[in-house]
Amino acid sequence: MITAFNTMFKNEEKLLSQVLKIWKTYPIDLFIFYDDNSTDNSIEVIKEHLPEDRFIIVNDHLPEFNEGYQRQKMIDTARENDVDIVFAIDCDELLTSNIVKDWDKFLDIYQTHNMHLFWYNSVNDSIYEYRNDPQYANNYRCFVLPLKHTGSLDVHAFKYHTPRTANVSLPMTYSNEYGVIHLQAINKRFYAIKQLWYKHHEFVKYGHSVEFINNRYDGVVNNFNFNEKHMTNKLVDGIDFDISVFDELEKEKGYLSFIRENYNEALITFGKEYL
Repeated sequence: MITAFNTMFKNEEKLLSQVLKIWKTYPIDLFIFYDDNSTDNSIEVIKEHLPEDRFIIVNDHLPEFNEGYQRQKMIDTARENDVDIVFAIDCDELLTSNIVKDWDKFLDIYQTHNMHLFWYNSVNDSIYEYRNDPQYANNYRCFVLPLKHTGSLDVHAFKYHTPRTANVSLPMTYSNEYGVIHLQAINKRFYAIKQLWYKHHEFVKYGHSVEFINNRYDGVVNNFNFNEKHMTNKLVDGIDFDISVFDELEKEKGYLSFIRENYNEALITFGKEYL
C-alpha cells in the first residue's frame, strides 16, 4: 500500500525545517508538496531533508491563491503516482505517535471506513496540552483519503478556508485514539497575532464586513479560554519539537506589520496586548 503526504506551502522554510525532522521518520512513501510561489528557501529545506525519490513539488504558478485547486492538484498527482492513501497534512501538523507505531493496523481501517481523526490543538507552550473548549471538544476532521473511495474538490468556486479534503464514499467513524497534532496555537502570542492577521486580511483583501469577520473568528479563539486537557503519552511519545520557531515565523511572515499598517480597532476583539 503506497502512502503520501499532501502539503501546501508558501514561504514555510522555518516550519519545514522543524517538521521535516519528524515527518521523514514516518513510513510515508511519497511527500507531495504544492508550492504557492514561495520566495524563501522552502524548496532547499525539503531537498535537504528528503531524498530526491521521496518527494514531488508541484507549482502551476497561479496568479492568485486557490486552495481547492492546489489540494486537488496534489490528489491528482498522488493518483498519477499510484498512491493508495493520502494524508492531507499542513506544515504545522504532526501525526500522533501511535499512528506510526500501529501503521499497518491504522491503514487497514481505511479499507472499509472513513475514520475522522481528533485534531489535537496544542496550547500553553506544550505539546502535551490541548484545547478542550466548546469549539474543540469534539474536533474531528478528515485527514486521510483512501483514493479509490475519494471524490474531487470543487476547484472552480473559490472559497477562503475551503475544505481540505474531498468526499470519501465509505461509512464514517470517529477516533480520538489516533489524531493529528496542530501546533498553530501552541505559542499563544503567535496564535493571537495570526488570527488578527486573518481578520485584517479578510477585511482588506475580500471586503468582508467587521461583523462577519468577528463572528467567524471570535468563537474559534474563545478569548483564549482553552479549558486544556493533558495528552496521553502514547499520543506524543518521542516527539521533540522546538516551539521557538513560531517567534521567528511571526517576524518572517510580517503578520504584526500588516495588522499595524491596516489597523481596524473594531477587529481587535482579543490579543490587543500583543500589538
